[in-house]
Amino acid sequence: MSDVTHSTPAAHTEHKKHTSPVLVFVILTLFTVFEVAVTLIHVPKQVIVPILIAIALVKASLVAMYYMHLRYEKLVYTIIFVTPTLFAALLITVLMIG
Repeated sequence: MSDVTHSTPAAHTEHKKHTSPVLVFVILTLFTVFEVAVTLIHVPKQVIVPILIAIALVKASLVAMYYMHLRYEKLVYTIIFVTPTLFAALLITVLMIG
């Protein structure tokens, strides 16, 4: 009989620390409260819109990294998700200013 040890892919993966869903919920809630506060202050739309776009990008990135498990994937997947989003936000901001 031969002693063949089969290694599973799971045996070679390192253990990653998980973030609490409560922490993610609290962070998303705080960003939402900040969004509402920004809309209630009286400043021009040229100032409010870029701020709201930035907050939306942060919230979308957090949701993608946590709920879509992008933080456990290779960095290239995060870059593929974030780069077009940043270009779209930049385009919207430039069009609002111009």
